[in-house]
Amino acid sequence: MPQELKVAIILSVYKSDSLTFLKEAVDSLINQTYSCIDIFIQVDGWVSDDVKCLLKKYNEENNIFIFYHAEQKGLATRLNNSIDLIIEKGGYEYIARMDSDDISCSNRIETQVKFMSDNIDIDVVGSDVIEISEIGDELYYKKMDSDSEIIMKKIIKKCPLNHPSVMFRTSLFEDGVRYNASLKNTQDYYLWIDLLSAGKKISNINKPLLKFRVDNNFHSRRGFKKAINDLNARCYAFKKLEVLTLTNILHTVLLFLLRISPPFLKKIAYNKFR
Repeated sequence: MPQELKVAIILSVYKSDSLTFLKEAVDSLINQTYSCIDIFIQVDGWVSDDVKCLLKKYNEENNIFIFYHAEQKGLATRLNNSIDLIIEKGGYEYIARMDSDDISCSNRIETQVKFMSDNIDIDVVGSDVIEISEIGDELYYKKMDSDSEIIMKKIIKKCPLNHPSVMFRTSLFEDGVRYNASLKNTQDYYLWIDLLSAGKKISNINKPLLKFRVDNNFHSRRGFKKAINDLNARCYAFKKLEVLTLTNILHTVLLFLLRISPPFLKKIAYNKFR
């Protein structure tokens, strides 16, 4: 397929990121079958000397741009920083997401560009993912919904997209859309609600285009603050999308109780009901 449509890929790095995982993540972007890409990396606060050394090597590539920040302000702020730069620079048809501990399959960007070119009514596309362990073992195939109406119907019970797998039309951000920088997590869920409420269409490619890492701290990190943010996010969806039903309310209450439960219970529920 023609590769003249430029894609910007945005990710953020912070102090807790693993050097090994970061290298795997960026290398998976460098080795894409689609060649017309630029990579924007925001360094959110202090990082180790080893990470700085790796980033310095990447900065020698003519399509990798790295930006350092003394203060840690969170993922949403840093993604917005990259989006602002991309809009100012111009020339990018699409903006893709990536996290610093995941792995993009080599044909991910090519597959998503083709999908977006063939489906001009879709504004954001994600994909199925394969969840992997810290050492890279495959744990679970996570299949996503692709029909926009089903995604809207399930918005309370299921996050519609795997955030690191998504590709946006740049025009969304040219119209002023941004992540909510006041949020330290759930910023992606709020964004999906805002887009759906504005009549935008979301879909997924039912192919595993990303390996999503579930580390040993995945469930313990999702504590009380995350539980409150998830609760607020569902209330936000009730208001913006008019999806207030008895079953959705019940699901929201049960989700909150699960979020504040011990990590081992969260792990069991995640493995059984995801």
